[in-house]
Amino acid sequence: MRTPRKLVAVALLAAVSLTACSRGGEETTTGAPQASGKKDATIIMSTLGNPFFISVKDGAEAQAAKSGITLNVQNADNSDATFLNQATTAISKQTGILILDPVGSQSASSSVSQANSANIPVMAFDRKPSGGKLATFVGYDAVQAGKNAADALAEAVGGKGKVVEIQGILGTNVAQDRSKGFQQQIATHKDIKVVATQAADFDRAKALNVMTNVLQANPDIDGVYAANDEMAMGVLSALKARNLVGKVKVVGNDGIADALAAVAAGEMYATNAESPFALGQKVVSLAGDVLGGKQVQADETLQGKLVTKDNVKEYADYLVGLGDKSGVPDSLK
Repeated sequence: MRTPRKLVAVALLAAVSLTACSRGGEETTTGAPQASGKKDATIIMSTLGNPFFISVKDGAEAQAAKSGITLNVQNADNSDATFLNQATTAISKQTGILILDPVGSQSASSSVSQANSANIPVMAFDRKPSGGKLATFVGYDAVQAGKNAADALAEAVGGKGKVVEIQGILGTNVAQDRSKGFQQQIATHKDIKVVATQAADFDRAKALNVMTNVLQANPDIDGVYAANDEMAMGVLSALKARNLVGKVKVVGNDGIADALAAVAAGEMYATNAESPFALGQKVVSLAGDVLGGKQVQADETLQGKLVTKDNVKEYADYLVGLGDKSGVPDSLK
């Protein structure tokens, strides 16, 4: 098992690595894409109230402009009902391809099946529907992200102590997999005890409340893993209220601008950075392939990079090179 220091040494500026993989236990199947001759796509985002997904949108729109694809962006605002209505509308209008970021993995399966019946190709990213046929699924390796975070947190606390896990929306595969990877790997550090595990639904405000309550019951913790950086920001707010920033080590996931700034300032120990801008670019690039009838991989898995204070400026420069200006804090531009 590679240590976090070795992970940091991985060449950060290399192109995002992609490997085809089969995600065990998933019911979703894939079918050969059908060339529709259309150049339009509808992308339904689970939310645009999270900086990660705003950056995904930015990357998707940038790639759509390059590819000559008319992109219709919809915001489900974390509502299953809104998501289902938006998908139904897009299908009724015969969109060229339907691109989904499900609010819930189970509920999204009905939209996939509906599109399948209408012979509209469907692809998904970040969160995988639990049923129906997809042309492809694109997402970061969530299990490995959790493992990277566990090793980073173990290093941050010196290999021993009490830590807390703040989980995401447990109805999504990405939250389940990040938690699975973290729990598997943290268990290999025998002198570290997980004293609390709470869900905060990938939400900053909820994480602040959850962490405040956790600190009341566990005032002597040494570290926290937050399954996304929005929750890590909420955790930091709770720590600031008790003058514990820097004393309690925090590891997040995603690499949003606020988290990169916090890592650079020493407030967060690390984030497992997964460029949402690059994700958006890849999603629309593959959508163009599907619209053109090209064969695509059933699963495209992107690998994140562990970012600490040692390499945060290098990672920020990488994002600028992609064209992701909003994903980089002013302090690192």
